[in-house]
Parts: sequence; structure tokens; C-alpha cells
Amino acid sequence: MSRSRAPTYLERMNNGGWRVSVPVPRELVKAIGKTRLKRSLETHSQAEAERKKHAVVAEFLAMIQAAREGRLPKATVVGIAAAPSMSDRELTSLALDLRSNLQSQHEGTDDFELEKEGIFQVAERIRGPEIGVDEETDSPVFDPHSEKKAGQFLRVALGKETPVREPLDLFHAQVKWSPRTKSDSGRAINALEDWCKDKRVPFVIEAITRKRAGQFIGDLAANPDRPLTNRTINKYLSCLSQFWFWLEKRGYVELDSSPWSRQSLPKVQPKEDEKERPFTDDEMLKLFSGQPNQPYLKDVMLIGALTGARIDAIISLKRKDITEDGNIRFKPQKREKASRLVPIHSALKSTMERLVKGKQPDDDLFPECPPVAADKPQERSMPAVKAFTYYRRASGIVDPVEGKRRDRVNFHSFRRWFITKALQAGQPELVVQIVVGHKPQSVAANVYLGGLTIEQMIECVEAVKLPSALTE
Repeated sequence: MSRSRAPTYLERMNNGGWRVSVPVPRELVKAIGKTRLKRSLETHSQAEAERKKHAVVAEFLAMIQAAREGRLPKATVVGIAAAPSMSDRELTSLALDLRSNLQSQHEGTDDFELEKEGIFQVAERIRGPEIGVDEETDSPVFDPHSEKKAGQFLRVALGKETPVREPLDLFHAQVKWSPRTKSDSGRAINALEDWCKDKRVPFVIEAITRKRAGQFIGDLAANPDRPLTNRTINKYLSCLSQFWFWLEKRGYVELDSSPWSRQSLPKVQPKEDEKERPFTDDEMLKLFSGQPNQPYLKDVMLIGALTGARIDAIISLKRKDITEDGNIRFKPQKREKASRLVPIHSALKSTMERLVKGKQPDDDLFPECPPVAADKPQERSMPAVKAFTYYRRASGIVDPVEGKRRDRVNFHSFRRWFITKALQAGQPELVVQIVVGHKPQSVAANVYLGGLTIEQMIECVEAVKLPSALTE
């Protein structure tokens, strides 16, 4: 009678290496959550695998026995493949999974303590075997790199540290920011992460103290390799402040503990010869007399000139935004809290009639600029901005500032032109501010103003006249 062969529990992997593979008894598969317990031995040598397998097999058999007795932590099973060779990202992901499982248990219960012990077991596996003994203390010595990894893993898994990026996706999903602002937020986080690596600061929420936040901002401002303006740094700071405010509300950090409060850099006012300006009447004549490569651009320019609207609000217009009583409804821009109506200028009526002809309520007024994907960090108007910039420069309308990327004139110069002409025509500043969507500067207007009459708004819009040569 033939004798059955004892299992070797060794298995060749696709990459040529060896691993231990121990079957789970059928009655325990549900409790353990796996049909086999597997772990790489991190060797391509079968002889070495034979030597290393015994400790792993013994551990797996002990796990099966613990499951049989109802005392196997889920953490032990989830972290079964944990090893010192795992990347920081893999270990962080594993630690967060185990933390979520631990937090689902009631603290102080047997189940909580069991899962906590399982986390410590996984940390020991990440730390790896001892490599020696300290002669003075007779205590085991471990590989310093692996021991550091195990410590970081343990702090995250036990909820003592939270990687900065861990809640970031959820924050971006909940905050009502434009794709461009979310992109700014991503760049701010990248800059903070680079700084933490350079300064050997753990990239975790708990490590970002007020002092370190101040050092980060100061280093950004003083970096000669990639100089950032105060405006850009303050933009980053605003994103980080909002993120930390959200962390406070969600319980990740204590209330009123943001390290970013009152850390902004002073605003740098542009010099007199650097300020962006409105178009001159001669420049307006050149722009409206030429023929841009994108024909729709002329209509966009005219709406900008006769309403003072920003380009993204113009490009985003739909047929239903042109009301039957002769107004244009622009979506909120910048810090505006709601959409706003602007009367259609008499010189703009024929253009608007042509743009809405044959369109359904939800049709775009400018389908030439299709909507961008939700995950793209740009406004829908970006193609129009680039097309206008090309046309403006081709028309010879440039006003560069040495050392600056932007000209003193751009599409926003139509908005400045509208405001200038309205004020020069004697329109009250408060009326002009409300028509173009600026926040009124006076307390009385901000708190008590009930709104302008349509007659006031029409008078303001009609006060703006195109250069006479364009209307002849």
C-alpha cells in the first residue's frame, strides 16, 4: 500500500519566485475569508525557499487553529502578505484598511483588542526578523529601514497619524470648487509634500504644525530655483487653509487648530507701468475690424464689450439664459453668490437674435467651445481665451511687461473698457458695480440694498457706446 506524500506547501509564482500556499479547511473559509493562505518567500532559489518555508507554514497553521477557536483577528488575515519590501504607498493603503476595520469595533471590547493585536502582528512582519543582538542591552536588533517602515505603518493603522493625501479625494469631491481651483489645490499639496521630503518631515496631517507651516511658506517665497509670486503662494495657502478647515469639521484634527491661519504673505501691488488696463478706442477699432480665425470670437468680444461680462460666463451661455424680456443671465463668477441679469444693449440685440435662432433652451450659444470633462483643470472658455490671445497679438495689440507672462491687455480689458466708459458717461459707481457683478464697497449697499430697477440697469448699459467708427 502506497504512503501519501506530505505536502510541501511551496508554490512557484509567475515571476519565478517561490511562496508558501496553505489550504484553508472548507469549514473555516468563511471565517478566514480565503481558500488558501499565501505569502511570498522573496526568493527564486528552491533550496532557500525550503529553508524559509517552515516558519511561515507554522504561522499559517496557527492562524487556522486560531480561526477554529474564534480568536483570529481580521487584521492578521488582511495583512497576511505584508513584508518589508512593500512600498510606502502599499503599506499606507494596508494601514488605512486595518484602521478602518479597527475603528468599526467598539473600543475596550474583546474584538477591539483582538484586532489591535492583529495590527501589531502585521507590524512585526513588516519589521522582519532580527539581524543581530545589542551586546549592551541584550535586545534584538532589526534592519533600521524596515523598523522605520513598521513604525510608520503602526502609527497610521492605530489612528495616531493620517497621511495628508488620504482624505484629499473626499475633500475635493465635497468642496464646490472649479476644476482649476482643485488643480491649484493639488499643486499646493505637491509643494507641501516635496518640502516635507526635503526637510525629512513625515507627510502626515499631525506633523504639519504652525511652525512648520510658516517655514514651508517662507521657503516657497525664498526659493531661487522656482520663484513663486506672493499671489501664487497665497493661492496655495488659501487651498490648504480650506482643506484644514474641512479636516476640522470632519474630525481629523481639533477645532481651531489650523496651522495656516494668519500666515498669508503681503499683497504686492503692481507698479504703475505694470497694471493691466482697458483697451483704447483705437485698439477696439482694430479688434472689431479684423477677422479672427475663429468666427464666433467676434460675437464673444461684442458681448464682453457691451456687458462687461467675463469670458467664461459668456462662453457658458445657453439659449435659456437669454430671457424674453431682453436680458442675459450670466452664471456666478468668482465670489458671486448667484446668477445675475444684464440688459441686452441695443447694439447687441441683432447679434443675440442670430445666436438664439433655432436653438432649444438647453442648447449652447457657443457650441464651438464644447464643455470640458469634469476632471479637467480648466474652464470651458480656455480655447476661446487662447484663440483671442492669438488674434489680439496678430492684430498688433500687445503691451508686454518685462519679466511678466501676461500683457497689460487681455480679454478682461473689454470688462475694464465697459466699466471705464460707464463711469465716464456719469453712471453712479454703485450701479456699475452691480451691473458687472462687483461686490459693492459700502456697508449700506452690501447690507441694505434691495436691488436696482431695470431702468437703472438699462441706463447704465446704454451709456456705454462703441467707438463711432464701428457704428457708422
